[in-house]
Amino acid sequence: MNPSPRVFLQAEPLTPDAFAPFGQVIERNGRHSHVINDGSSRRYDDLAQLEADRDGRLALSIFQATTRLSPFLLNTMERHPLGSQAFFPLQGQAFLIAVSARAPDPDHPDIGSLRAFLSNGLQGVNFRKDVWHHPLIALSDGDFLVADRLGPGNNCEEIDIARWQVGIRH
Repeated sequence: MNPSPRVFLQAEPLTPDAFAPFGQVIERNGRHSHVINDGSSRRYDDLAQLEADRDGRLALSIFQATTRLSPFLLNTMERHPLGSQAFFPLQGQAFLIAVSARAPDPDHPDIGSLRAFLSNGLQGVNFRKDVWHHPLIALSDGDFLVADRLGPGNNCEEIDIARWQVGIRH
């Protein structure tokens, strides 16, 4: 059984400025667009800067996520050194995002390096290459469109931080 969190991060609203050190917020709100397809569509360009090394390729996947129950204890941080990783909710479901400004050390908690964000369900995120983040934290069951790098090499490094006993409030 997981220990109860001793320290809680307060999830802040997901905004482009607050999330900028870690990547991009994927949303239409406030973004430039133009009409296409004989006026039947509106296009919003360049919402995220996707990255992949020259040996990999960018791929779209769907993650079928299940609800993470509260209180939610952060247990793993991961990063993708060979490419970015983007998540966008397909059913308008809110989700939590946890990131670290520095590489976590499992034996030395660095709570000050952690930040938590709450997506409003109409926003996704693109983690830049090498950004430490927690795996997907779904607040309800649902599908997420995921864009990330596929190919040779290890593009997922993980660190166990469960001993830090840090939770997220939203």
